Amino acid sequence: MLVLTDFQQDVISELFNIGMGSAAASLSQMVGETVGLSVPSVEYIGHTMAVKRIQDIVGSQEVTGVKESFKGSFWGDALLIFPEDRSRELVRALLKDQDLPLETITEMEQEALTEVGNIILNACLGSLANVFQQNLIYGLPQYTQGDCEELLGANMEQQENDGLLLLHMDFILQETNINGYLTLLMNVDSVKALSDQIDLYLAELV
Repeated sequence: MLVLTDFQQDVISELFNIGMGSAAASLSQMVGETVGLSVPSVEYIGHTMAVKRIQDIVGSQEVTGVKESFKGSFWGDALLIFPEDRSRELVRALLKDQDLPLETITEMEQEALTEVGNIILNACLGSLANVFQQNLIYGLPQYTQGDCEELLGANMEQQENDGLLLLHMDFILQETNINGYLTLLMNVDSVKALSDQIDLYLAELV
């Protein structure tokens, strides 16, 4: 499997961190309180290991998420994943009512999380596009729910040397700490294209 170097992964983490700052400001306005987003950790790992890593942290096979396709000089699907139970806590914060019944939250969960996903995914992908001076075309964000392995596996043809660019971050609200994962589902050719963009970016800084 093609592996990004540790330094390249650090560069991606820092670029995503820039995007997270913009996303945190937007989310803070939505929930009416400061939203902290931890510095994202990034690694490029195999599909099976990525599924296990998410399930171990999440503590469940069932997750909710928002998927958005992107294409340009590099391409793939961006998938923002939340533990199913914790995503409802985020919805409560968005709706500014901690006492909402579960039925009401469930009805509004899809719309609210899709909006959150749209903000975060576009901010992160946009930070890459801006730094690399590339245009990325985004698809419409789509709410998704189900088994973690199915959500990851359904978005790309699994090949022996394919992997996933897995980014882990924490959403820190006043009373809620929510784990989230941003996963870029990219085939080998796309990751190689991203690697080339990173090298060009670093060469220009020298």
